[in-house]
Amino acid sequence: MKFEKPGIYYDVPAEDYFADPCPDPSLTQSIAKVLIEKSPAHARYAHPRLKPKGRDDDEKFVRAQSLGSVAHSLMLGRGKDIVVCDFDAWRTKDAKAKRAEAIDAGKVPVLTADYELAGEMVEAATAQLTGTNWKKAFQDGDGQGEVAIAWVETGIWFRSLIDWLPNDQTVLYDYKTTGMSVSPYEIPRMMVNMGWDVQAAFHERGLAQLHPELAGKMRFRFIVQENTPPFAIIPVELPPAAMTMGRKKVDYAARLWRRCVEFNQWPGYAHDVCLPEYPGWAESRWLEREIIEHDKEIEWRNEPEGDLRGTISSLMGG
Repeated sequence: MKFEKPGIYYDVPAEDYFADPCPDPSLTQSIAKVLIEKSPAHARYAHPRLKPKGRDDDEKFVRAQSLGSVAHSLMLGRGKDIVVCDFDAWRTKDAKAKRAEAIDAGKVPVLTADYELAGEMVEAATAQLTGTNWKKAFQDGDGQGEVAIAWVETGIWFRSLIDWLPNDQTVLYDYKTTGMSVSPYEIPRMMVNMGWDVQAAFHERGLAQLHPELAGKMRFRFIVQENTPPFAIIPVELPPAAMTMGRKKVDYAARLWRRCVEFNQWPGYAHDVCLPEYPGWAESRWLEREIIEHDKEIEWRNEPEGDLRGTISSLMGG
C-alpha cells in the first residue's frame, strides 16, 4: 500500500506502514526521538528507506517487547502478525529456528504461555478501565485502531500511527506496556524517557495539518500497564506543560530533518572536545564518603599499632 497524498488512512498493513509508504522518505515520531536524543547519522540508520543497503541488522528478540506487541494487537484488534509457537521456552534448536523464521518474515513470535499471559493483561486492563471515565477507549463502534496519518509541510513528508482514534478525533488513546513500575511517582520520568510528549505533539501536528478545525482541541491519553500480575494500569493524560515541551522538541526535529534531507548530510555527534559537567549527585556522594572515611581514619589512629588489616577494612567501609 502506498500513500499518494496527505490524509488519514485506515486498515494499513503493519508491514507497509513501517516500510514507509510515503512518496519520499518521511519523518516519524520515532525518528524524531532519535534526532533529538542522538544525531542525524543515527536517524538515517534507523530509517527503513535511508539506511545504507546491506546494513539490515538482525532484529533482536526481546521478550518484553514481544509480549507488549501481542497485548497491543489483542487490545486494538490490529498490529503486527503474531506467530504463536508451541514451545515451553526458546532454548531448543527447533524453537530458535521457529522464532528466527517469524522475525525474518516481519512477524512477532510468542510462546504459547506468553500469548495467554498477554490475553490476561488485556482482560485485566479492560476490567480496570471500566472503573474510569475512559471506559470507551479501544471499544468497537467508538473509533478505530492503528490509524495512519500522512501530511506534507513545504515538500517534506511526515507520517504517524495513532493507536486509537475516536470518531470525533479530539481525545486520542495510546496503550503501552512495561516491565517497570507504573506508580504515579514513576510516571513523570517515564513520560520524558519514553518520549510521550514528542509522540503526542507529533500526532497533534499531523491532525491539525489535515483538519485545522481540530487545532487546540485535542487531548492525549495513555493507558500504561505493568506486564506482571496484578497487571496494574494507570491512566495518564498529558498536561499542557508536557504538550508545550513536546511541540518544542518536534519543531526542533522537523527543522533538523529538513536540513538533512535538503543537503543530504547526516552528521553524527559534534567532534568538539566534550567537557562534561560532573553530576551533582555523584559529587555529593563522594564528599559524604570522604567525611565518613576521615572519621574512620581518626578512629584507626587511636587503635593499637600494627593492625593493618583493621585499617584497610575500616577505610574500605568494613
